Amino acid sequence: MFARSASPVPGPKGGLFARHIMDYESDPAGFLDKCRREYGDVFGFDADVVVVTDPALVHGVLARTNRDSVPNANPLHGGRLPTPEQTEQWMKVRQAALPVLKPGSYPAHLPAVRDVLSEDLRALEGTWFDPVEHAWAAAVRPMLPLFVRGPAPELLEAMLAAFREGRRAGEAAIRVPRWLPSRLRRRVAAADRRIRDHTVTLLAEARPGRAEAGPDTLLEHLAGLEHPLPPDVAEDALGFILLGSIGTMGGAWIWLLYYLAGHPDARDRVRAEADAAGHLDESALPYTRAFVQEVLRVRPPAWLVGRDAITPVSLGDAEVPAGTAIMFSPYLMHHDERWWRDPARFDPGRWLTGEPPHAPHAYLPFATGPRGCPGTYLSLSVLTQATALIAADYDLTARDLDRVTTVFGSLLLPEGLSCHLTRRTPGGTVTRGQASEINSR
Repeated sequence: MFARSASPVPGPKGGLFARHIMDYESDPAGFLDKCRREYGDVFGFDADVVVVTDPALVHGVLARTNRDSVPNANPLHGGRLPTPEQTEQWMKVRQAALPVLKPGSYPAHLPAVRDVLSEDLRALEGTWFDPVEHAWAAAVRPMLPLFVRGPAPELLEAMLAAFREGRRAGEAAIRVPRWLPSRLRRRVAAADRRIRDHTVTLLAEARPGRAEAGPDTLLEHLAGLEHPLPPDVAEDALGFILLGSIGTMGGAWIWLLYYLAGHPDARDRVRAEADAAGHLDESALPYTRAFVQEVLRVRPPAWLVGRDAITPVSLGDAEVPAGTAIMFSPYLMHHDERWWRDPARFDPGRWLTGEPPHAPHAYLPFATGPRGCPGTYLSLSVLTQATALIAADYDLTARDLDRVTTVFGSLLLPEGLSCHLTRRTPGGTVTRGQASEINSR
């Protein structure tokens, strides 16, 4: 067991049957917000868990990741923290990938990304669908053109399998000793091996610098380095970066559909902007990008994030010992009236005033610091393109939006959302017959 804080942090008491844990499970965000109001911006949830809700304190923790703390331990590894060697490995992968993920490299890949987005939307035309069932493939496929040449279906399936098993472990919230046999751990390990095996093959086939084939992918970039990376670092590039983005990107894709369907005025403005811009010129899509930013504010898929302290960490007036799990919620910060004006209102226009619409460090859809998402710009760009395509090319219908609920699990997702996409006619509207057919289903 980890040691308790030398100076106890205020917070709810467990009491008989740990009542506060049951209260949390029945309404996670509501319970954490209630604790914040009662105990302040640093409060204890359990003996070894502290929740922080002040953006400046959260930023300090994230900025010192790898020095004072590391991302929360993998429950399938018995809750063991990553070793210094594993942390160094991640940073090597991140540095190697940055040239491909930087903003200047994205426009050259945009036509391929848009082709995949369009293909995925066409596959959903004309039928009612649950976005959650399609979100994870919709998150991976548009990103693949930046990482590998060609469709790579085996790699795609390996990525999705690894994500499914990892998410299942996160939802189960279990900690399995490393020595104890576990089916779930075996499935995760098998999926990880499949990713590595496919990456090894693709790396061997990568040929950088082929101008006629378009800009280099990440694997081609790695294959063409003057000083090659160790094989294990290069092989980890796809798993660390692409796999890590599936949850946030997929969750955001689902919520984009929800808010496009639920806010027709905003959707019409996105549509008009996309029609005028021809999609490809992202600089001509400021409102569309603002729409995406606002969706990520009100419904950040990574709604609860944490770090495990590896040294004593100061949090304002409190100090927590090594071994403490330091948790923070982008969702709570994004809805805190201290950091935002009118946070309960969905308003993409707040991002278009020329000034940040929030207090410093109060917007964290992708985290930040040394272990923040290295593809933040790429993710925003892909989501902006997806939003423009949906609004410009389709009429989107959603059933019973007032009955859709928000589930605070390992990801923040809607439950009960059902959508329908109908391709717009040349005149830009759904025909009367199409509308009747849709509404009767």
